[in-house]
Amino acid sequence: MTYTVSQYLLDKSNIEDVIVKVPLYYDLRSYTSLLAECYAPTLLIDYTSLLSGTPFTTTSTEWVHNRVRPIVEGYLSSQHVTTGIVLPDLPQPSSSSSSSSPNHHHSRPTTIKVYAQVSGNLVTKPKEEGQSPRLAQNGGYLEAEVQRFDELEEKGENPWRITKYKFTKTWESGDGSVMDHARERVQ
Repeated sequence: MTYTVSQYLLDKSNIEDVIVKVPLYYDLRSYTSLLAECYAPTLLIDYTSLLSGTPFTTTSTEWVHNRVRPIVEGYLSSQHVTTGIVLPDLPQPSSSSSSSSPNHHHSRPTTIKVYAQVSGNLVTKPKEEGQSPRLAQNGGYLEAEVQRFDELEEKGENPWRITKYKFTKTWESGDGSVMDHARERVQ
């Protein structure tokens, strides 16, 4: 089957939607939405540049409830931003169904790599009464993979879910102890 312009645009929009929902749902503390709309049942997580440790494969439920939630709940507030989303593996659609060029007859992909720029502004809850909140900012890039799940599409849902999520920190500013506090909550 030829990969059409309308299917390409829908896939592109759906993949971008899944990627931008992750930081928004972190900030909204919408853990149910992360599980229902963003992550595949099993995923590879690599936050080593931010939280140390090693990359690991886990269930989405374990990741959200035992890793994300303890970190996010430790902040007074946060604002995560994802921009510049690039999908290098998403093939361009065929310009016509009768095109004889092999470059124009792509089948619909099942997995796609995703790259994006990401940043976070994190404000901790004071440890003691009367203590001022601390601010840390960081940023870098995201390398992710998404997979298409036919059963979700058959139910009329966005079929793309994240199977790999790697954040690479390239800069930071502010109080470095904010991230130390985050690391302590997931060890």
